[in-house]
Amino acid sequence: MRRTTLLRNFTLIIIMFGLLAGCAAAPPAKNRFFWPPPPDEPKIEWLGAYRSQNDLPKTGFKQFMEKVVGADEPIAFERPMGVVSDGAGKVYIADPLKQGVIVYDFNANEVHILGKNATEELFKEPMGLAMDGTGNIYVSDGAAKRIYVFSPDEKVLSSITLTAETVRPVGIAIDNERKRLVVADPRGHKVDVYDLTGKHLFKIGKAGGGEGEFNLPSWVSLLKNGTIVVSDGMNARLQLFDPEGKFIRTIGARGDNPGEFQMPKGVAVDSEGHIYCVDGKSNNFKIYSEIGEYLLTVGGAYTSEFKIAPGGFLLPQGITIDKNNTIYIVDQFNSRFQKFQYMDERYLKEHPVETAPPQAAK
Repeated sequence: MRRTTLLRNFTLIIIMFGLLAGCAAAPPAKNRFFWPPPPDEPKIEWLGAYRSQNDLPKTGFKQFMEKVVGADEPIAFERPMGVVSDGAGKVYIADPLKQGVIVYDFNANEVHILGKNATEELFKEPMGLAMDGTGNIYVSDGAAKRIYVFSPDEKVLSSITLTAETVRPVGIAIDNERKRLVVADPRGHKVDVYDLTGKHLFKIGKAGGGEGEFNLPSWVSLLKNGTIVVSDGMNARLQLFDPEGKFIRTIGARGDNPGEFQMPKGVAVDSEGHIYCVDGKSNNFKIYSEIGEYLLTVGGAYTSEFKIAPGGFLLPQGITIDKNNTIYIVDQFNSRFQKFQYMDERYLKEHPVETAPPQAAK
């Protein structure tokens, strides 16, 4: 009888916490961090940093259950590299040391491994990520020399075996209009273009420092018109090519001045055609116009094992920008990713900036 009463009381407590969680008050307004800082008009806002599921919001019920049965083991990063977002609440981060892709589901406020048990023996070295127009997820595997394709519900659809043309695939991008796969091959010092069945169409570049030549090109992205943007790492620059591989222009050069690079890494493009490039050695990211005009630098060096440090990076790597102009950057040696927002007209209307914001990024 006593045991029955205890179970009934425990059930009532669980129901109470569930109800309280559903009616929980909204969290207090947080400080906002902008680049450039006031009094200039802000263009980029920092939204958060994430190392594991412990950084996601928890309902009162979940907090209670963790006290009763204990918290799940955090799914932490080891060496995160590429990142992509579906723009609807899911963010995918490739981690070659974990031999998997970690999925952050901001709708369910939970973290899991892509494909769960189905991918335990699939990946050897997942590196780059891309997404096509239907939401399929593409994962490059540097060691296996393959591209694995997953459906939006994380089922394995196919694998594309790359030809001997590609030495080690890292960054990838999908040209939806031309149904092509663009692959950065740093060890081959070139970029390879395939169709979506794995047929090699052509290559761009060779080893060297001239126009159309590369030295460890690791990451790629695309403008709306199909222009290919390549992060030319050891040449400390970006190079742009038309969809058929013809050289267009170079952006940036090696140096410490604004708009110059130390070690360009991930590259991405927002809906307005601005080009973003992560500078791993300078621990920031830089923004350019489509024609190569330098616009803004965001972030700086900061080791933040315990502190949040908005915009503080330690060897950042991959970057992606989703359809909402939300920016995700892999902060590799801080074992996390950071989330930013390009403050376009729609965002500013929904999130107006006070004339004297509580706090500005330094």
